[in-house]
Amino acid sequence: MKPAVLIISGWAHGLDAIQPMGDWLADRFEVQLLTGAQVLKDRSLPEADYIVTGSMGGLLAMELLPKSCQKLVLMSSTAKFCAGVGYPCGTHEKIILRMILQLQRNPEAVLAEFYKNVHHPHPALKTDPGCSHDELVAGLEYLRTSDVREKIPGLNIPVLLLHGEQDRIIPSAAAEWLHQHLPNSRLQVFENGGHALPAHQFEPVMQSVRSFLQD
Repeated sequence: MKPAVLIISGWAHGLDAIQPMGDWLADRFEVQLLTGAQVLKDRSLPEADYIVTGSMGGLLAMELLPKSCQKLVLMSSTAKFCAGVGYPCGTHEKIILRMILQLQRNPEAVLAEFYKNVHHPHPALKTDPGCSHDELVAGLEYLRTSDVREKIPGLNIPVLLLHGEQDRIIPSAAAEWLHQHLPNSRLQVFENGGHALPAHQFEPVMQSVRSFLQD
């Protein structure tokens, strides 16, 4: 029986965004895909041997990690999305609040600007958010309040951290913080990478993922 891999998308990304990763791993693993919006709605994760995710999906994975999970891959992830006292590695809360307000007025413009920053330093790609307006707002509220820092010392499984040095959504310092506080982690920083690592550096990212999972 093949080991089970669960892949979870981030905020405003549907299954289309993670399908290529699933296809690439399907020869060696039993793959299941979930959107971050669905996981946030269910507040639970299915049993899986390995989880591959990032951004909002990474926060959800660290919060809801099933006992069966033996290894975790976090791309462009953080333990706390918004910056705060003692934690400068995040986005200002006022940016999230402004996005929530602007989603009511002009959702297309909000998403266009978000995808532009997600794909920086590369051109933005057309992306299906894969969820409803209410789910987008719920995701932003989750990002605004999420904080899993207390859980990090108890994550005793091997964790692979992949992060882009030019990430405009979550600074690479957030991955360095995770690396310093996780009991068992590896960190790989991509010099020309942004937030959407698999979208623009697919082969080296997936080679790192496969090597880690099969190690």
